[in-house]
This record gives sequence, C-alpha cells and structure tokens, in this order.
Amino acid sequence: MPDDVTARPPLPELTRILIGPPGKVLLPLVALLALIILNHWSLPGGGPFPLVLTGLMLGLGTVVVWTARFVVGLLRSDGRAGLRRHWVRWVCAPVMGVAVVGLVYADLPFTARFALSESSLEQFARTVASGDEPAGPDDQWAGLYPLTSIERIEGGARFLVSGTGFLDRHGFAWSPGGEPPAESHTGYTHIRGPWYVWESRF
Repeated sequence: MPDDVTARPPLPELTRILIGPPGKVLLPLVALLALIILNHWSLPGGGPFPLVLTGLMLGLGTVVVWTARFVVGLLRSDGRAGLRRHWVRWVCAPVMGVAVVGLVYADLPFTARFALSESSLEQFARTVASGDEPAGPDDQWAGLYPLTSIERIEGGARFLVSGTGFLDRHGFAWSPGGEPPAESHTGYTHIRGPWYVWESRF
C-alpha cells in the first residue's frame, strides 16, 4: 500500500495553532500584563485608569486564549503529545500569574518601590519643607516616582504622584510631627515613620 494512503493529512492551520504551545505572542502578552499589574500596585492609589483598563482586557483575553488552547490540546491525542513535549512553555503563563498574585497579596510592589525611593523622597521633602525647593504644579522625579502638585504643609511637605487613581489622586505626605491636619478634600493613611499616603479627593 503506498505511503501516502496511510499518512495522516496535514492539520488545518487553526487546529495546528490551537494545539501548539504558547509562544511569541501569548507569553510576551502575559509578561506585559504582569508588568502592568505590578506597576499598578506599586503606586499609591493605583496606576492610570486607561492602563488598568488595558491590563484588564489583556488579562481576560489571555486567560480565554490560553484556556481554549489548553483544552483543545488536552482533548486531542496529537495535542497531548505536544503538551508533554512543551510543558515548560505551557506552565510559564500560570506560574507568572501565581507569582504576580503572590507579590500583590504580600504588597511587595508598593513596599519595594517605596523602599527604593524613600531616601530620595525624604531629601526632596526636606528641601520643599525648608523652602529651598519651590512648591508648584511642575512635575519632578524623586526616586522611582514622578511627582506633581508639590506643596509645603505645616512641619512638612506633600506631593501627588502623577497618573495615580481614577477620580481621586494619590501621593505622599512627609510629616515628622504626626498626621497632617485634616481637610475636607484630603485623607491620610500612615505608611511608617513620618510618611503618609496623601489622598486628594475629587
């Protein structure tokens, strides 16, 4: 019997893609989504709303595509062989997802970014509080944060972080004498030492 009679017909392109392992598109999308989530949780009050919305859509699309491809691969005998052969590529996305959830649950994105920036933020706050740095709306960087709405307050300084929140905006207040005086449109949450998250309400 000729070989071409017993040979399997080539798989349709869509089937071949569906049972193939995640690769050049899906895994970079998962990595991008992880960076968006970690950036969001590293900022006081969260990151820019359009970026968060983009991340949510990317996340939903990634979960749907990965799950569909995994189920198709699991149900087909030729797909199961690919699952075993390329298991590292298949587990990359779930492992990244679990790692991001764990980091967010432990509040490590915010803790790490603030810790790396604290000395620069304090130096900047002391300069503003002493009057050597002009207050105003101009954007400046201190540590890993882009700052705006820089103000002197009684015994300290405060500044918003650019692009945070949706309607309310968030930043930091440096107040060695204790929590800054309350105002109708503001709120403060203590971080540690003289540092507070400043919420400027809409």
